[in-house]
Amino acid sequence: LVSALLCNDGSTVSAYSFPSRVSKGKHDSVNRRTALAQLALVSSTPCLLPANAAQNILEARLQENSIAPPTYGMEASDTDIFYPQYFLGSWKAASSTVDIQAPCGFQLFAGGKAAFDSATQKEVIEKDVLQYKARFITQSRGDDASSSYIAADREFNTKEIAKAAMGGYSVLDVPIATPNRFSCVLGPPDGSNLICVDIITIGRKSESLSDDKFACSEVVRQIVSPARRNNPNGAPVPPLSVKEIETISVYTKLDNDKIQCRQRTATYLVPSQTDPLAFKKWQMSEGKSVDVRCYDVIYSRA
Repeated sequence: LVSALLCNDGSTVSAYSFPSRVSKGKHDSVNRRTALAQLALVSSTPCLLPANAAQNILEARLQENSIAPPTYGMEASDTDIFYPQYFLGSWKAASSTVDIQAPCGFQLFAGGKAAFDSATQKEVIEKDVLQYKARFITQSRGDDASSSYIAADREFNTKEIAKAAMGGYSVLDVPIATPNRFSCVLGPPDGSNLICVDIITIGRKSESLSDDKFACSEVVRQIVSPARRNNPNGAPVPPLSVKEIETISVYTKLDNDKIQCRQRTATYLVPSQTDPLAFKKWQMSEGKSVDVRCYDVIYSRA
């Protein structure tokens, strides 16, 4: 199952679990973005950057592989992520999983040790690369058409990622696609029930490190629920999953036609008022991340 479809530029799909990737003519039951590393013991390997990388908050969190929740939130100026001008246009993206960790143990990792081992084998050892299209566009700031900025085309990027990971007919509807909220209806490739994914941004930060280096992060609350398209007026249905996910991306412009990105996602549990087991797992996590993944993403101009 693919979830957290969109964080930052739409190059992260993480942490729930239904058949997710179409491979060699059949649907792969391994979650593209949910379990990694091959060790029998829980991995504690940091997501390494060059020695001089920790020059700011986001790079420091990524380099130190912090599993504590982020301290930054939403500021008045953080209406979106404002990308450098060189992002503008269409790109071909190739995302490779470097590592996945279960800092709080397999019992708190979605799908347990079996999912951890399976995704490790598929994505890390066999080096399964997710390839998709990405696009960055010009957006106006409010009513002032003369004031604009470069932003990720969230709806386009999410659809392309889902198509690559789940098949061409995975995204059935996108009723909301804004910087602070994104909602979509997904049709799993195995033909099971439709699900609705709501992604609400609760934290955002960006840092310009140099003319050719840019870092950004978003923290989102991801709510996965059964779709209610057949009975929209029915009784409320409890969500299948509620999590918070921080995605940090550090981009380096290699030349005018290529951008390199080191990306890290960290998933945090949230307390549940209706599910005693989910509440207990949240207590056990003690506020720490239960699922950490690192990716190398290369953007080549299309």
